[in-house]
Amino acid sequence: MNPVRSAALPLTMMAAGLLFASLGSGSKALADPAGDTTDPVTGYQCVSQGCMTVRLPNADCICVKQNPGAEDVRKIVLACSTKQDGHWVACPVKPRYGISER
Repeated sequence: MNPVRSAALPLTMMAAGLLFASLGSGSKALADPAGDTTDPVTGYQCVSQGCMTVRLPNADCICVKQNPGAEDVRKIVLACSTKQDGHWVACPVKPRYGISER
């Protein structure tokens, strides 16, 4: 076997393992027909991989989950913000009923 090929094989296997591990541990987010990803707990559009950050609908705000492991919408806590005059400020729009804010 070629020494370069034999040295590259473990690296290739490790990269493939990391890829499959990241796919398996990814979010449980659902993609709609347009390809947008929706968080299954909040129902909001995902902004980041794993749906740690979601977009608040009908507002120019993004929200970060403070407890991303929560799977009950009543236990989700979001920290929502928007940019105003170049600075991040609290979002003036509240999340829908049942979702708490920090």
